[in-house]
Amino acid sequence: MEEYNDTIENIVAYDNNEEEELDLVALVSANANDTSQYLVFEGSDTQLYAKNVSKIEELLVYKDIDIARTHGNDLILGTADIRGNMTTIVNFDKWFGNEVLDESEYELVILAYYGGHRLGIVVKRVELIVNIPPETMADNSENDEKTSFITKVNIGQKSKMCIIFDSDKMLLDIFDNIDTKAMEDTKTIQKVDTDKMILFADDSKFIRKMAENLFTKMGLKYRIYENGQLLIDDMKDIAPEKIALFVTDLEMPVMGGKDVISKIRADKRYDAVNIIVHTNMSNDNMGESLISAGAQKIIGKVNMLALSEAIKELIV
Repeated sequence: MEEYNDTIENIVAYDNNEEEELDLVALVSANANDTSQYLVFEGSDTQLYAKNVSKIEELLVYKDIDIARTHGNDLILGTADIRGNMTTIVNFDKWFGNEVLDESEYELVILAYYGGHRLGIVVKRVELIVNIPPETMADNSENDEKTSFITKVNIGQKSKMCIIFDSDKMLLDIFDNIDTKAMEDTKTIQKVDTDKMILFADDSKFIRKMAENLFTKMGLKYRIYENGQLLIDDMKDIAPEKIALFVTDLEMPVMGGKDVISKIRADKRYDAVNIIVHTNMSNDNMGESLISAGAQKIIGKVNMLALSEAIKELIV
């Protein structure tokens, strides 16, 4: 589709302080399996926001996209045919609650695919791709339910606050039938006969609530943690033979999912216990990396039925 020539392949972000161009496609391609790489963009409030590159397919020039406008859902701008895929287009500022600018001030669309949905997220301007280690992130979900955590990033010679928004919350807000479908799916789920315990880590309180409902319906014992470090710390006090399964998200503060897998697999006592990665990061490089690290299965978020089937398959 030649009308989309201005994609991530030839878009660069410009850092005025260091006076150099940042080749986004090179950075994304080189770090597609690195959960600490984030695309940083600016909102209408000049606040910096970030999204993990493993959820991003490409960048598109907003003015070049033909959008069929939608009426009836205040958060959805419309639908666009992007490379043969009907894609929901949303304005980030509108969803987050910022002032919505004139359309001429929006430059790019972040094309993302997660939770079984393809989204085009309209943003004012992309700044750069930056490494944000999990240990530098602070949980901010209690202050704002649309944020996962907050951190600082360096833009040129300046350190600025940056909000990493909750992609799961965005999905649930935009596609309001997701939560209803998840509840419907769990109605037919049968109980699992085991006295062992599932250990589950995810930074999103919305996903934790959905998982708690699922585990209860399945009759499972469980412990749920807000980040990977809490899971690793707690599992030391649980006899290995009492653990039925580990389920972990990837993108979490303090300790992310890849480190969780590494620490579990470094301890031979847990060799017989399977690991499910429950994530919206779905690129092939990431999947291969996780399996090589010691995970048995990768399940996309918000699909509670698929998660329940994986649990029944892999529980020990």
